Amino acid sequence: MSSPISRRIATALAVCMAIACAIAMHTSAASAAPFARGPLVPYIVGGQETSVDQFPWQVFVLVVAEEGPTTTEASCGGSILDATHILTAAHCVDHEGTTTRYPAEDIGVLAGASDVSGFTSSLRAPHGSQLVTVSSVRTHPYYTLLPEIKDDVAVLTLSEPLELSAEKNTASIPLVPSGATPTPGTALTVSGYGKENGAEGAEPDGKLFSATLTAIGSDPCRESVGVNSAVLLCASGSSSATCQGDSGGPLTEGSPAIEVGVVDFGPASCPTGQVDGFTNLAAPEVREFVEGSETPQVAGRPSSPPAIKTLGTAPVDYSPLTCESGSWSGSPTIAYTFEVENGSAQVLQSGPSNVLMPSPSLVGDPLVCIVQASNPGGVSTDRSATTPAITTDAAPPVASITGVKCRLQACALSLSASDPNGVALAVTASVSYQVTAKCPVKNGRRKRKGKQPVCHRSATVSLPVSPVSPGVFSAFASGLPYGERIAFDVAVVNAAGLRQVSVPTGSTVLRKPKPKPRKHTKPEKKKQRKRR
Repeated sequence: MSSPISRRIATALAVCMAIACAIAMHTSAASAAPFARGPLVPYIVGGQETSVDQFPWQVFVLVVAEEGPTTTEASCGGSILDATHILTAAHCVDHEGTTTRYPAEDIGVLAGASDVSGFTSSLRAPHGSQLVTVSSVRTHPYYTLLPEIKDDVAVLTLSEPLELSAEKNTASIPLVPSGATPTPGTALTVSGYGKENGAEGAEPDGKLFSATLTAIGSDPCRESVGVNSAVLLCASGSSSATCQGDSGGPLTEGSPAIEVGVVDFGPASCPTGQVDGFTNLAAPEVREFVEGSETPQVAGRPSSPPAIKTLGTAPVDYSPLTCESGSWSGSPTIAYTFEVENGSAQVLQSGPSNVLMPSPSLVGDPLVCIVQASNPGGVSTDRSATTPAITTDAAPPVASITGVKCRLQACALSLSASDPNGVALAVTASVSYQVTAKCPVKNGRRKRKGKQPVCHRSATVSLPVSPVSPGVFSAFASGLPYGERIAFDVAVVNAAGLRQVSVPTGSTVLRKPKPKPRKHTKPEKKKQRKRR
């Protein structure tokens, strides 16, 4: 083998085996943070040995760089997009802890191998496999490591095409449709070479392994790993996991398989049952780059977190909770999801409305609001802080009569009503007065001559109430009697069934207007015609 990458590998292996050196070089740096990117050596924990003919798109990516007296070796996984292009992670082709790329000639790709241990120890490609050098490297223009990893994806162009055939155990893999992120609970498969043990100092054996993982929703993903969810896909396995540097390898779904993600990062000690992060190939911001764009559309990013606001001092049943979306870049469309913040993560409401009325069944439960921001670049999520547990409303509403205006036998009332917790109100009003009339004659009796007796009775009439503005109402009464004391009452009850402590009242007496005096006019004199 006379290619530059082969000569560099030969020099490097005179110092130490490539995979063993990579582990020693990177493990100490990775252990500094719980979700720090680990060594760039792919291996699967808790998986099963497999053959490359089951994963013919899987490749082994090796970087060997001579920097003065120092030789750096690092290896990753990758997948075949087509005969001349390989998909991998951006951090696989950069200097450790930076976004500075290695020269393309320092990178080589081995395809069609089920076991790379012989290759790394002897530099001889396994029988039937193909070793090809890289001619150019593209990394995502928005790729960053700090303050958070995002857009961690790279496309390698090979110096000569791979032979894609069953005989060579090589094939390209289609990508998930843009926008079709796997739903939570979807079974996914990850593959990679080497180490099956995440313990410090353990070494990979170079064989291809695979494992089954389960997709996790974007909000639990972001909550677990603390990075941007717009370009991220998360998955975990109860008895398996990716490990430091499973980096660049493919995460696939279904049969025939489609690639949905690129291995990005995971916990430094590779525990099973924990969340692993993958670059989401369904995110338009990522997908457009893979397909050739150097200016892909950017998904929205939060600059301030969402918050749940209450109208009272604490959340109570029937009192509206309002989710404020926080600030976002990219002018996204916002949707809101309210959940119970417990093990069930029960979804209470999801959609464009940011207001939730907690029912009595939620008493004792804390709630959270998840904001989903969508634009042409993708979908991001962020969540509010958790509310205190919902309690039962114990604060009664209040109401008052703020004005009475009467004319002739009709009165207009101005009313106010409010609730300390903003609970919905039902307002009613009534008018009471004495009615004086001749007593009715009982059946069979004759009317007495002379003055008829007078009877009195009380009348109470309900009045129609109309809202005028928030907390302000009006009512109208007509046909009221003159000369009698007229009493007005207003009552209010909230949605929780609480009423005001006392009933506000008002009263008035209507006076019959005095008749207007008649104007006396002199009769017109008839004009007499003069006789001629």
